[in-house]
Amino acid sequence: MTAEAPPPPGPWRQAMRGLARNRAAMAALAVLVLITLSCVLAPLYARDIAGTDPFTSNVAGSITLDGHEVDIMQPNDNPLHLGLSPVGPTGHAAYLLGADSQGRDVAARMLYGGRNSLLISSCAAVLCLILAAAAGIAAGFFGGLVDAVLSRLMDIMWAVPVYLFAISLSIVTVSQGLKLGPFVVEADSLLIPIVIIALVYVPYAARPIRGRVLALRQAEFVTAARCLGVPRWRIVLFDILPNVTTTLVVLGPLLMALSLLAESALSFLSIGVQAPAASWGTIIQDGEGLIYTRPMVAIAPGLAIVLVVLALNILGDGLRDALDVRDAARRSS
Repeated sequence: MTAEAPPPPGPWRQAMRGLARNRAAMAALAVLVLITLSCVLAPLYARDIAGTDPFTSNVAGSITLDGHEVDIMQPNDNPLHLGLSPVGPTGHAAYLLGADSQGRDVAARMLYGGRNSLLISSCAAVLCLILAAAAGIAAGFFGGLVDAVLSRLMDIMWAVPVYLFAISLSIVTVSQGLKLGPFVVEADSLLIPIVIIALVYVPYAARPIRGRVLALRQAEFVTAARCLGVPRWRIVLFDILPNVTTTLVVLGPLLMALSLLAESALSFLSIGVQAPAASWGTIIQDGEGLIYTRPMVAIAPGLAIVLVVLALNILGDGLRDALDVRDAARRSS
C-alpha cells in the first residue's frame, strides 16, 4: 500500500518560500525588525541605559565622562568662543549621539521619534490601502457612472502635487483640529497626520487596483458567477478581493516608505507631529541650526529614514517577485 502524496503547497506558502530564498529581502526585513524593536524599547533605553529624559530641557546640566564632569552646553569651537553648542557624540550610553540645542539626548529622542514615525507611516499605509481598495474595486467592478465619478475624483487629487496637497490639509487641521460630526480630534493627535498622508496617496494605490479589477471582471470565473445569479457583493468579497490581495501586499511596503517620507517632511515643516512629541522629521528640524557644529543631530534621523525607506523598497521588490505567478511557475518548472 503506497502512501498518498502530500498536497502541493498553496500559492501563499509558495510565495513565502520564494521570499525566504531572497537574501536581500530577508536582510531588509531583518533591518526593519531591528529598527522597530529598538524604537519599541525606547523607554527602556532612556530610563535604564542612558538615564536621561529626552523630553526635558537640560541646558544647565552636566554628565560624567571617564570620571570627569562635562557640561552639556559647551563654548563654541569658533575663534572667539562665542555662544554655546551642545555636547557632541560621547561614545557612552548617556548622550551616545550627543545633545540638541535644548540639551536633550539625541539617541533617546531618535528612538522615541522612530516610534511615532513608524506608527504614523504604517497606519497611514494600511488606511490608504483600505480606502484605495474600496475606491479601486468599486470603480473597476461596477463601472459606468461609479467609475466615471471615482476616476475623475482620483484625477483631481492626482493633479495636485503630493506635498502641496499634504501641506494644505495639514495647515488647516493643525490650526483647528479635525471635526467629524460628534468626533473631535485634537490638533496634536497622531491621527491627523495618519489621515492626511493616507488621503494623499489614495490615487496612487487606487489606479493599479482598478486596473487589476477591470481585468478580473472579464475573467471566466466572474462571468460564471454572474450567470449563476450570485449577488454582486459575494462576487466582490469572495472572487475579486482575494485576487486583489497580492496587489495590496506588494503596494504595502511602497506606501509605507512614501508615508514615512511625507511624515518626515510635514514634521520638519512643523505641520506634522506636534511638540512635545517627537519624530524623525522634528529631530532633523532641531538639528538644522546645528548642522555646522553638531551635524549628528540632523544626520542620525536622516540616516534612519534612508535605512527604513531602502529596506522597505527592497522588501517590496522581494514580495513582488515572490507573488509573481509567472515567476513562481518558472521556479517550480
